[in-house]
Amino acid sequence: MSGRPTRVGIMSPQEVCTKGLAAMLSEHPHRSQVTDVEDAEVVLYDVLGVHRTNGSDLEAIVGEDGPVVVAVSRDLRPDLRARALAAGAHGWISMSVDSHQLIDAVEAAAQGQDLPGRTDRLGSEVGLTPREVEVLSLIAQGMSNLEIAEGLYLSINSVKTYIRSAYAKIGATSRSRAVAWCLQHGFSPPAEREAGE
Repeated sequence: MSGRPTRVGIMSPQEVCTKGLAAMLSEHPHRSQVTDVEDAEVVLYDVLGVHRTNGSDLEAIVGEDGPVVVAVSRDLRPDLRARALAAGAHGWISMSVDSHQLIDAVEAAAQGQDLPGRTDRLGSEVGLTPREVEVLSLIAQGMSNLEIAEGLYLSINSVKTYIRSAYAKIGATSRSRAVAWCLQHGFSPPAEREAGE
């Protein structure tokens, strides 16, 4: 740990999340300083943004020269966490962490250490790639191949390739079997597509 506090930005579409994370970090003033996202070393990114903006807000900050992004995961929506990881988040923490776990994760991220999201993600037990997880998440939400292609800015052939490789890994021979597998393994059900959380 360096001698100065880690500069932390917070991105959430919900004020309660932003203020809650800031309050938790303020319990550790010698270890963290809440700042604007543009000046942050680490950004805590509420995965609800993936649902609300289709991840465009996350893509705007992820990059070689950008801050380290830690997805703040909603435990009932592991699909959003998987999509944030696929879009470039370094790792993830649960929204249920306490302030000590939060500051430890922030410092680990600032030092480039792995967080749980690198190994504990949807589909890791069968070797799904982050993009395959993202495509399966959208299939589980009831989206067509064309909707997936448009939403992820992929060609229809790329989507079909991801579907074939994902189906092979999960042992699915049809869309309905793939959806059943997804629901048994933590992906959100179709009814939640419009509900948001």
